[in-house]
Amino acid sequence: MTFIRVYQYIQDRLHASEKIVATLLMLSISGVVLAGVFSRYILAEPFYGTDRLATYLFVVLSFWGIQMASGYYEHITVGVVRHWLSPLWQAILSALGSLVSAGFLGYLAWAAYGFVRFLYDNGERDLVLDIPLWVVYSFFVLAAGVSTVRYLIGTYLWIEVARGRIQPESFQRKSLV
Repeated sequence: MTFIRVYQYIQDRLHASEKIVATLLMLSISGVVLAGVFSRYILAEPFYGTDRLATYLFVVLSFWGIQMASGYYEHITVGVVRHWLSPLWQAILSALGSLVSAGFLGYLAWAAYGFVRFLYDNGERDLVLDIPLWVVYSFFVLAAGVSTVRYLIGTYLWIEVARGRIQPESFQRKSLV
């Protein structure tokens, strides 16, 4: 089995799982916000901490979305400039962009791990919900770490495109859902 087939198999399974987690997070946010609105305006007694919980769930969803987006292997480019380049140079620049992205996200994962470790070591907790803050921010470390690995793999895949061994369509996704 070739690398690209194994990669596609793993990516397909990961993508399906990622969508389920994202859906559950969105449903959780909606449920918490709905419970907060119901308790505030119908019961006239707001549930304690619903706004804060919805905010933390949204932060986790945002971090989750970062790593989901990294599985698309697309970079923002100026269309006119892209059309001036040959497919070879498009692939080379995409490989370079993936490598730079991997380096940047790897650094962010390392720095964020230090911050999460600080929160853990100092026992920092949310004042309202009394949950450890390291739990919320550890999702950013996960997102940046997974994205780093994906962009490193993307660098390899774009090099294979430049060599003419595969087509970008074999690993790029064009839709979020």
